[in-house]
Amino acid sequence: MRKIVAYTACVCLLLGALATPGLAQEEKKDNTGTNPVNFTYDMRFITEMQWLRDNGGSLIKNTFEFRAPLGRDLRNLTGDDQYNDLGQKFALRFRAYWNTLSVPNPSQRSVSGIGDFDARFLWLAHVNSSWGMAPGLEAFFNTASDDALGTGKTSLAPTIFFAFFNKLGKNSIFAPGYQFVFSVGGDPDRSDVLQSRIDLYFVWILAKGKNWLIVNPQIIVDHENSGTDFMQTDFEFGYMIYPQAGLSGYVRPGFAVGKGRPFNWNFEFAFKVVWR
Repeated sequence: MRKIVAYTACVCLLLGALATPGLAQEEKKDNTGTNPVNFTYDMRFITEMQWLRDNGGSLIKNTFEFRAPLGRDLRNLTGDDQYNDLGQKFALRFRAYWNTLSVPNPSQRSVSGIGDFDARFLWLAHVNSSWGMAPGLEAFFNTASDDALGTGKTSLAPTIFFAFFNKLGKNSIFAPGYQFVFSVGGDPDRSDVLQSRIDLYFVWILAKGKNWLIVNPQIIVDHENSGTDFMQTDFEFGYMIYPQAGLSGYVRPGFAVGKGRPFNWNFEFAFKVVWR
């Protein structure tokens, strides 16, 4: 099973590298931030609460996330018209974390601090009115201020995902993705990271763009530590607060199953601003 997943990843990444850039998708202005191949400026403030599996503890993750289409900035800085369309071709995402971990038994420990930051670069290899594809690379940095708040490793993650439009009804998107994560440095006393992450992303835009529903199953296969595979599924309901300014919010409950799950239940809420 794990070999099949790894081979599938290699094939997908090769296809992404060989893909020819397509035409930009023509669509109405969308400020929901739910289309993974619609690169816009996007700022999010997220709080997620997790109820841990074994000891009844909890983890609270406060995330600041920023996304930007790089081409538009290049055009503004250089004045060169050849960069006009690069905002539709390349995008950068950065996330910073402030976490609070509470473990009541047996240590009665509570610690707060910085988590592991991460950054992702995406290339829009192809998109039209039917489907899109975006390969990229994500990096996870060993920045946690306490060992309990991070992996202790710096990791890289080749990534690819596809987006299929209106296949599950009008204004729907199905965006399956795959990410292979492997550590490249960090604390030698901590376990190496070697994971496959399979992401199944379903979104439906509702009420003429005023609301949306997302169902997001994710499967984590750990190639380094046997018996730690798990799946988590989140359900997101979003709503536009002020559509003209791209201001919106969402709530996102979820759960995890499997022997290696780190938590049983989670709940997330966020505010975000999307602009062009």
